[in-house]
Amino acid sequence: MNRRFALAAFALPAALALGAAALEDRSLAFPSDYRTSFSNYLISDRMGQEDQIMNFWANDIARKAAQAGEPLPDGSVLVAEIYKAKKDEAGEVIESQLGRRIPGEMSVILVMERKSGWADQYPDDLKVGGWEFEAFSPTGENLNRDTTACRECHQPLADTEYTWSYPHMAGLN
Repeated sequence: MNRRFALAAFALPAALALGAAALEDRSLAFPSDYRTSFSNYLISDRMGQEDQIMNFWANDIARKAAQAGEPLPDGSVLVAEIYKAKKDEAGEVIESQLGRRIPGEMSVILVMERKSGWADQYPDDLKVGGWEFEAFSPTGENLNRDTTACRECHQPLADTEYTWSYPHMAGLN
């Protein structure tokens, strides 16, 4: 009986360590050249966040597939710069004459990358078609944030490749 307990006591930490290593291996690299090598396809007020603006970028793999009306393949990388909206002295968000928020300081850069097999570590309600998410500082430092909220937000979007912006990515701008 003690031998079983000792084996279980050893096996559990080893299994947890292996699981942590698998998650670590899926950490995304910050695409530091995205502003020169990706296409900027949309700038928009962020839905559900009344004081943020998003600036979207896609690599050629994603953009060409979207423009052809095809699924976004493995190797697709999307970047979203998140900006705080400028506010007046009363703390109210400033809008332009077009009724859009005015970007202020960049607060975070979100990265999505797609690879087959990346969904295997998640329960069905958090699977998002092989996409992995990371949050980076404006200088490219990994913020090591829990991305469960990203998965929950994108999970119902299977019809648009688990993205909110697929139709815009397909545009010709």
